[in-house]
Amino acid sequence: MANHDSEVSRSEVMYPAATTNGEASKSMVPATPVTLPAMPPPGGGFLPRGPEILTGPFNQMWFLNCLRRKWLPATLLGALAAVVVGGLLLVLFPVSSSVTAILELKSSSDEASYGNRRTSPLTAREFELFRQSQLTLFKSQFVLKAALAPRSIAELEAVIKEGDDAVAWLTEGLKVNFPNKGNILQIQYDGEESSEDMVKIINSVIDAYMQEVLFKDNTRSAVQTDKLRELREKTKKELLEKINRHQKLAKELGGGDTPMAHTMLAMLRSEINTINMEIRKAEEELMNLEVNKTLAMQQARSPVAMEAAVEEALAQDPMMANFKDQKSAMAQQLRQLQSIAKGGNSKQIKSLRQRYQQIEIEEKRYQQVAESEIRDKLKQAPNDGLAALMAEYVMRKEGTSKKLAELRELHEEKMEEVLRKGETSGAVALLESDIEQLREVVRDMDFQLRSEDVNEQTATDRVRVMQPAYPSEKINALKRYMIAVLGGIAAFCATCYGVALLEFRGRRLNSPVDVDEGLGIRVLGVLPSVSSRKAMAQSNVITAQLSEAIDNVRATLMHDSTSWSRKVVLVTSPASMEGCTTVASHLALSLSRAGRRTLLVDGDLREPALHKLFGMPVEDGLSEMLRSEIEVSDAIRPTNTKGLWLITAGQCDMEAIHALAADQLQPIFEKLRTEFDFIIIDGAPVLSLSDSLSIGQHVDGAILTVLRDHSSVPQIHKAAELLKSMGIHLIGSVVNGVTSKADRRVARLHGLEAQRQRQLPTAEKV
Repeated sequence: MANHDSEVSRSEVMYPAATTNGEASKSMVPATPVTLPAMPPPGGGFLPRGPEILTGPFNQMWFLNCLRRKWLPATLLGALAAVVVGGLLLVLFPVSSSVTAILELKSSSDEASYGNRRTSPLTAREFELFRQSQLTLFKSQFVLKAALAPRSIAELEAVIKEGDDAVAWLTEGLKVNFPNKGNILQIQYDGEESSEDMVKIINSVIDAYMQEVLFKDNTRSAVQTDKLRELREKTKKELLEKINRHQKLAKELGGGDTPMAHTMLAMLRSEINTINMEIRKAEEELMNLEVNKTLAMQQARSPVAMEAAVEEALAQDPMMANFKDQKSAMAQQLRQLQSIAKGGNSKQIKSLRQRYQQIEIEEKRYQQVAESEIRDKLKQAPNDGLAALMAEYVMRKEGTSKKLAELRELHEEKMEEVLRKGETSGAVALLESDIEQLREVVRDMDFQLRSEDVNEQTATDRVRVMQPAYPSEKINALKRYMIAVLGGIAAFCATCYGVALLEFRGRRLNSPVDVDEGLGIRVLGVLPSVSSRKAMAQSNVITAQLSEAIDNVRATLMHDSTSWSRKVVLVTSPASMEGCTTVASHLALSLSRAGRRTLLVDGDLREPALHKLFGMPVEDGLSEMLRSEIEVSDAIRPTNTKGLWLITAGQCDMEAIHALAADQLQPIFEKLRTEFDFIIIDGAPVLSLSDSLSIGQHVDGAILTVLRDHSSVPQIHKAAELLKSMGIHLIGSVVNGVTSKADRRVARLHGLEAQRQRQLPTAEKV
């Protein structure tokens, strides 16, 4: 409820008084609000905190009332925040899945690949190094390239989308680790790509890892072990023969030891040792040739080699080069046209783009056909590279084998030479030296074989696939939209809470209970929300309800007046636009209806409104009486309501304002008390002007009007304390703007009254 209705125009702006020809001007100026100094409590100490409603926290009741007042901005801002947050969550949480595979790494196997004896496990340090090396090898470039090489993998949508960066994409996206630092190797990929495609890709990576790393290492190790075993058996056989020969010579031969024999023995030993070293080198070279041949044959049959050959053939295909040149020329032409055309779009550009897409389709079709033909040719055609390698292998093997045979023949000749010379002791000593050397070689081979036994386990022994790649939905479509919806709801609620929290800072009046129980101010009445002019119309149920509520205030006031003098009552408010004029005018009307001679005084000199409500001129009112320009009887004007008179505000100026503080009202009210039963004064706001405080020194009590959802609770408390501190008795408060359902008895009575008034003109005509 406003202090003055929105339909009532405001008075002109007031200016400070100025003197003209020695006389004070009648222009109005605003008075300085009265602010009481803060008084310390008796006995010192801290000031009291005040009522709980002024200092209480933001609770559920405050939240609901604040949201009720600001429901429209809260709804609009909350909806906007919900849309924004929901959209962001849709972007941040796309549909994604997680694909996981599990491998087991063993530090030892139950049985070796060769033989039935158990192998000693790797030490903790060796196994840790093995684990770290497998992490590096699993995401190595050659493994990932081999995984992406098969056509079934290269044609997957996820791989095509990445294009040339597919290897880098896998390197970054694959998560390979050992959970809890155990022996379980976990391969995981989280992303937006199709889970079916990622299952195929990860399984291909595992296969490439097994093929390119484990299988090749095991093959090389197995071939080397086989050759080493074969060489050891030959060496042991040779050692056994020499031991037998030594024993035979020791029994049968005899002879003297001469200096010449020792010299010749030393020379022969040196030559034989040299021949033995050459024999060992030739045998090792033969072993390496066998290993390289085996690996070369496996490499030639691998899918990676096939894909590399296909790519090389396509790169040399003239048709593919022609397609590439056409696309490059059209792309350059497109860029030129887009830089020239307005908006970067035209019929020519669209046509060129369609032609570009058509060339891409033709290129793809041709590439598929060409790849198929190239693969067939490569499968049927001989492998020139492998043939060259095999030819080189045969040549080198023949040369090395021939050299080895010559060395062995030379070795036998030297040994026979020793025997022919009949150098018994020298031959025996030479055999002993040769036997010792062969024993040392056999020991070295045994040590190497034991080392190979530890590492010769196959892929199924050292690394085992426990769980192939399997998908699990991380965020499906339903969960994605649920996240967006829940995030939007949370944003909506948070925005509403924020709006309510901002509104709470004003601590506006929620209900009459806040005044009565919260501030301890008696509530005299509760009025519905209606403007002053409409309230005077008396033509609807709301007006009737307003009259009934004002009658309750009148009854309280009349009851108090029997015990204490309550003839002069000031109706004021903490601030403007809080229904002060409506309460004052209707209270005066209610008193007049009760048979009391009532005078309504417009005490808001700066912004008067009562003269407009009653259709009277503003002149010759209270301001003129304060300036002693008219008598009291001349200012009192009768209204259309029986028993109700009105004194308007008059033409206000600084002289009238100063007269309020100069006790000019004292004789006026003394005279009015003798003529009227009740004097109701419509006063100015308490906190913004000092006029009501000046008038309040001459009244019997004051009624404080407040407006629900508009008045500030701290301001209401401050206004009440200010009135009390000035010695003005606060009778109570009237709460305006409280929505309530009209009583059916009031509505029925109002309907009968309206029907009677409609029938009156007809009766008068008759």
